[in-house]
Amino acid sequence: MNKSEVVSQYNLNKKQVEKIEFFITSVINYNKHTNLIGKSTVENFWERHVLDCLQLTKYINNKKLKILDLGTGAGLPGILLSIVGYQKVLMIDSVKKKTEFLKTIIKELSLSSKILNKRIEMSPTSQHDIIVSRALAPLIKLLTYARMYSNKNTTSFFLKGRNVNNEIDIAMREFSFNFKKIDSSSSSEGCILKINNISTKNV
Repeated sequence: MNKSEVVSQYNLNKKQVEKIEFFITSVINYNKHTNLIGKSTVENFWERHVLDCLQLTKYINNKKLKILDLGTGAGLPGILLSIVGYQKVLMIDSVKKKTEFLKTIIKELSLSSKILNKRIEMSPTSQHDIIVSRALAPLIKLLTYARMYSNKNTTSFFLKGRNVNNEIDIAMREFSFNFKKIDSSSSSEGCILKINNISTKNV
């Protein structure tokens, strides 16, 4: 899916498109000296990254929910969610160079999102309604993190690739959870894993 198709499908306005373009240019320039995204994904940014992240908006209807982006990296999906109007996005990453980059982006684009430079496993200061993550860690680790930042009503959306079934099988050895696999809009091999009610099994 190309840029114009993504813009049309997600009903992006002119201001949002301009902000996304600024963000893309900034990521590509920063990526030349600090690795934010895979170099092979730069050329098709709108499909590989923008579409991949914005598909989450179909499942997060309330833009006032508290959203946590674990291991945000280049600000994906946190920055894009913030650009399209989600008001309470918090991004966490342990790499200082990445969080400094994102602080600049937030300021330049006057976004309401916030960025925290810390290790995810350090004790959390808040709980969130929605937890998202993209290309961070195997599911069993994501569930460990998600539980730390969740309340009983929290929903997690993890963008996953071709190994998702294997990851689910491994995670089920230690955790109980409800899940739904949603086909990805950006990759025939990918999916969104929607997860609720995470608890540890008494082994």
